[in-house]
Amino acid sequence: MNFKTKTSLTLSAAALLVLSACGSDSSSSKPNAPEELPPVPADSTNVTDSTQTPVPADTATTTPADTASTPADTAVTPVDSVAEPTSKIVMPPEATDIVAAVTIPKEEGKGLLIDDFEDGDNMSLQGEFYWYDYNDNNGGADGDGASEIKSPVGADGFPVARKSDNGTNYAWAVYYALDKGEYKYDPYVGWGVTLDTEVDYTKYGGLTYWYKGGAHTVRVETSDVTNYDVHMMTMKAARTWTKAVIRFKDLAQEGWGGVEVDFDPAHITNISFQAKGNKKVDSLLIDNVYLQDTSEVEKDTADMEIKDPVIPEVTIGNIAITNPLQAKAMKYLNKGINITNWLEEDGTVFKGEFKFDEDDIKLMAENGVKSLRLPIDLDLYATNRDAFVADTADTTTLSYDDKNLFEVLDAFEEWTAKYGMSFVIDYHEYDNGYNTKTAINAKYTKMMAEVWKHVAAHYAENAREDIFFELLNEPDMKNGKVSTTNWRKAAQEIIDSIRTVDKKHSIIFGDVEWYSIKKLAAGKPLNDDNVIYAIHTYEPFVFTHQYANWTDLKKVKNLMFPYDKERWSEYSADFGVTKELPKWYKDDIFNYYKVGNKEYILNLILPAKEWAVENNVPVIINEFGAYNLKTDKQSVLNYMTAMREISDTLEIPLTHWGYTGGFALFESTNGVKGTKLIEGMDEAFGLGK
Repeated sequence: MNFKTKTSLTLSAAALLVLSACGSDSSSSKPNAPEELPPVPADSTNVTDSTQTPVPADTATTTPADTASTPADTAVTPVDSVAEPTSKIVMPPEATDIVAAVTIPKEEGKGLLIDDFEDGDNMSLQGEFYWYDYNDNNGGADGDGASEIKSPVGADGFPVARKSDNGTNYAWAVYYALDKGEYKYDPYVGWGVTLDTEVDYTKYGGLTYWYKGGAHTVRVETSDVTNYDVHMMTMKAARTWTKAVIRFKDLAQEGWGGVEVDFDPAHITNISFQAKGNKKVDSLLIDNVYLQDTSEVEKDTADMEIKDPVIPEVTIGNIAITNPLQAKAMKYLNKGINITNWLEEDGTVFKGEFKFDEDDIKLMAENGVKSLRLPIDLDLYATNRDAFVADTADTTTLSYDDKNLFEVLDAFEEWTAKYGMSFVIDYHEYDNGYNTKTAINAKYTKMMAEVWKHVAAHYAENAREDIFFELLNEPDMKNGKVSTTNWRKAAQEIIDSIRTVDKKHSIIFGDVEWYSIKKLAAGKPLNDDNVIYAIHTYEPFVFTHQYANWTDLKKVKNLMFPYDKERWSEYSADFGVTKELPKWYKDDIFNYYKVGNKEYILNLILPAKEWAVENNVPVIINEFGAYNLKTDKQSVLNYMTAMREISDTLEIPLTHWGYTGGFALFESTNGVKGTKLIEGMDEAFGLGK
């Protein structure tokens, strides 16, 4: 990444950098998929907005070695001088007499009080260390956000604490308006304080503070994190004063950085806070920021029973499908693999540089992989897409970047043909272009139909029967809220458009809610007799996505597959369960003795096969896998074996999510170029040489 260093303020760069981009293998709001989040905004350290809190020239701060100190002639504008008539922020007037709505206790103990704000200024209790704020008005390559953040200011123009309504005299207050503007990712504002790095923080094991206001993240920054993917925890909005209690052991990196770093309290540099979203106006007050001595940190308690495994009964009836497409799917779409973290990523357009190439296809084929699914965001190659969707008078037809689109598609078509692998073109939108709004926009559906018609026409005369067109991966993949009625209507229009130029090649369709089995089984086949139906499964999700730092399971750990009574614990904390973990994930961990087995997965998949038999159409699984960077290796192989056995039993072809990366089948160099099949995967996945 080409991070620009901040030169106008001597603040910690980690404090200035705030990012809403995601991590290396998924969408955080999605309950059952491993897709990676977009990369770090490249220029987000270039924070020069005038709403940045000014720091006195003699402030002693922890400044990275490559960060220049403030030039002597740099003019820093006070916060209150940049207010504009269009500001969305309405700051309440300063009160002189406030009746406490609630009285919060004074922090007294063996820990370290960072600030109680009772002096009413912007300096922490550690001495010459100041509170600061920042926003997304960076002017970087990823666009300029329009968010605002303000705090009360003193006579000298510097932000100060304000009168409090919690029984103390003062609290720190920020008022903000989140606005995406031209920024590529989620808009943000942030604030924090630099700490005295001469202090020994190893004696502290947690952080507490009181707050009232909007949802936010609290971030404990360390010098070990060099890519700004700091350790944090998300806190819900609270409209009355609420105490936040965070154990350092429960912190996790946000997940977009791709490099996991263990938290080391010895290297703490900053405590900061961040609010993200879009079109939100809110505020947050914080008070009594306190580091807990290790003796004060809440201890783990025995809260689970060690039980015998419960294996559900499985009843499999007729699985015969006479439709010739079933045999075609088994022949061409089994033992497949996805090339991930490339052409499907938000805004990524091929420009002549191959991240993966013929060597990768050759390696796959030599190790028995039979099918390639290539996720690619096809509509990014429609150069006037937005104008077409907007239905402007002068844009009635789509134009295309055919040079790049077909250079990359034709290359993989050629390589897969050469090495005997089928080829699936998977229209895959990480930018979530198809959503609840665009799903009811006839021009957006028309755009997708025209894009697919353009691609299909290019391959219409190709004699290969093992090229497949996958209509759209996981419609509304970020939120999963598009209705199946709207999506099926759009899918039929896309199919009809394809069939005007290509009646030969098979089409792959998956339903809403991330290729839901239930949604598929509740519907009817589409009006085309050359469609193969797809589902995705990552169950048990608490196993397949443990450690995945873009999900709520980033702290979940040590789950084995299948469930093993001898390796279980009475302490849910041994498996990374925290108070903040959503209830449905806690339930699956507490019930893992029931869900951590092959039969449980098989029973979840079985309704899709029963639907396929009833309608005499084939069904495939073209995404599954387990995040394996830290998960027990033998458990991953056990899971892969279970999925292969389910595939064999139900005659449902499988395509694994990852080639390299967190869901890899192959070891790789720097997470990109594959080098060799992971040991044991050949047998587990049933790959033949």
